[in-house]
Formats: sequence, structure tokens, C-alpha cells
Amino acid sequence: MGLKAAAWKHFGTGLKYWSFRITSYVSGKLPLRFAYWVGTIAGDVVYLTWRRHSANAVSNMRRVMGEHADWQVVKETARDSFRNYAKTFVDFLRFPHIDKEDITRFVDTKYGWENLEKARSKGKGVIAITGHIGNWDLAAAVMGTWGLPLNALADTFEPKKMDDLINGTREKYGLKIIRLETGSLKNIFTALKRNEIVMLLFDRPQPEQGVPVKFFGETAWLPEGPAAIALKTGAPIIVGYCARSRGDRRFHGEFEPALEYEHLLTGDKEKDIQIITQEIVTHLEKIIRRYPDQWFMFRQMWPRTKRNDAEVKRRRFWGGRDSVEVAG
Repeated sequence: MGLKAAAWKHFGTGLKYWSFRITSYVSGKLPLRFAYWVGTIAGDVVYLTWRRHSANAVSNMRRVMGEHADWQVVKETARDSFRNYAKTFVDFLRFPHIDKEDITRFVDTKYGWENLEKARSKGKGVIAITGHIGNWDLAAAVMGTWGLPLNALADTFEPKKMDDLINGTREKYGLKIIRLETGSLKNIFTALKRNEIVMLLFDRPQPEQGVPVKFFGETAWLPEGPAAIALKTGAPIIVGYCARSRGDRRFHGEFEPALEYEHLLTGDKEKDIQIITQEIVTHLEKIIRRYPDQWFMFRQMWPRTKRNDAEVKRRRFWGGRDSVEVAG
């Protein structure tokens, strides 16, 4: 890399850091309701201008709400998911400026706590699965604040002071960060051997290398990692979430009972990974149905034909009561 290119890269990373830091500071000083209002406007702008991803959201929401759902309702729910994601980003920006007492005030209930304790009693650690639903960073912070030995996978941010600010804030709440780099799988196994909890975001589509499962009645390809780790370690899998309550002042979450799939296993590793992954998807699907406007899936989860793609992009602006086929 030449000196000029290196200088521009240094300038870009510095600009990114200071932009985040200043925005975080301002968000922390603003009244929460006003910050959410600004976030809602930003969410609408992104929905209208981020054409490909908003079309993905509309297409995905069509699957969630069913083929006979009113297009207007589908479109509005997809748009609401952008608004709620913007609010979640506001929460993320405010994280460096709040303390543990604030965290416990946001989420003051422990639904399904006994399910988590029962899973940990086996001594093999716990794989805690969630999706891009509600506020997963807040869920992790709450678990850390409550004293649970929680590990979470996270990207490494550039520059280093940006990483120190973001992941350092997460560690402030008791999280142990496992970097998404070489050696992360070994660190996951080590954490489970210590009977700790490993939190994994699961619902990122992987059409080239994922496991085929039935998701809202159609085939999607999702990561095999959680199932493969569970098979190798014997760690129980628990699905949970942390969703925004009406009024935006509180969150509520739940740990479901550990998945029971042992009686379905065949002894064939590939088939067993598919079986376990399908069980995870089935439970995650129920949560998404409950909170469709808090499912932040702006990637293409299911394949679309060109005709369907054009129709969905048009429908993201205009609703309508007639229905069209979305999948190819």
C-alpha cells in the first residue's frame, strides 16, 4: 500500500471513530424519547433509499405474514422493522453512557430463568441462540449484569480505539468477547468446558454453505455451527430473545426450555446437524411470528425470481390488497 493510500485509510478509520464517538455522546445526552424520534425518521429514510435491502425486508416479511396478507400491512410491518432497528441502534450508541442500574431498569424480569439454570446444571455449558430480533446487545448486557458467565462472538472493529470503545463497553457489563477470527471455535469449546454460556446470533442466511431447513414453509439455508457444536460437546441449546415493549421504555425477554432432539438423532452426523438446525429454526420462527416488526432481516433469506424481485421493490412503496407470488 502506498503512502497516499495509507494516509487515506488512516483518515477514514479516524473519521469513522470520531463520528461514532460524537454521535454516541450526543445520543447519550438527548432525552431517550427524542433520540428514538430521530431514529424513527432515520429508519424511514433508510427504508426509502436503501432499495435492495428494504425490498429484502418486504419479501421476508411476506413469508412471515403469509401469502394472503394484505400487501399494505406487509409493507408497513417491514418499514416498522427499519424504525425499530434504528431505535436499537440508538440504544447501541447510548451504551457507553449508561450503567448497570440503567440496564436492570430496562429489563427487570427473568422469564425462563429456571430453564437456563436447569440447562447449566448438566455441567456442559449452554449454547444460547437468538436472532436479529429486538435488542441482542441489551440481552447480553442483562445476562452479564445478572452475573451469568456469558461469552459472545463479536467482530473486531478498526481502528483499535473504536474496538476498545464498542467491545470494551460490552465487557463492562460482564461479557467475555470471543473474536470472530482464527481460534474462535477453540475459545467456544473452552468456554463450554467451563460450563459457561455462549451466545450465538443464528439467523444469517448462508445459501452457498448452510443447512437446508423449512423456515416459514419454504427452504432456507442457515448456519450449521450451533448444531455441530452441540453434537460435539453435548451442550444443551436454549433459544431466547429480548424484545421491545410497547411504549419503548422497557424490554422483556425469555429463555425457552432447552431443545429436546436427542430422540430424533440417527447417528449420521450430517443428518443430525440438519435435524438440530431444524429444531432451532422451528423455535425461532415462533418468536419472529410474535414480533415480526422487530425481526431485522434485511438480507435475502429466500430466493426470488427477477419478476418477483421487481414486484417486491415496487410494493415497498405502494401496498395493495391483491396478492402476488413472491418466491420463484
